[in-house]
Amino acid sequence: MDRDQLIEEIKKQILEEIKGAASPLTDKISDEQKAEMMEMKNTLETSVKENPWMAVGIAALCGFMIGRLIYRRND
Repeated sequence: MDRDQLIEEIKKQILEEIKGAASPLTDKISDEQKAEMMEMKNTLETSVKENPWMAVGIAALCGFMIGRLIYRRND
């Protein structure tokens, strides 16, 4: 077995493990909750498409706040 085949086999095994772990979680979510989440996702996508600069600004603000929380100067 060469390197590429080995990598593909490892990828396949990892994907199977992830699917096996996620399966019990998705089975517990009701159809009502799935529909609600899809509606929320679609609303968010529409908002971002209509106001892309606001989405960029919010993302930049979140990044700034996380950076401030992680890096605190000791004056």
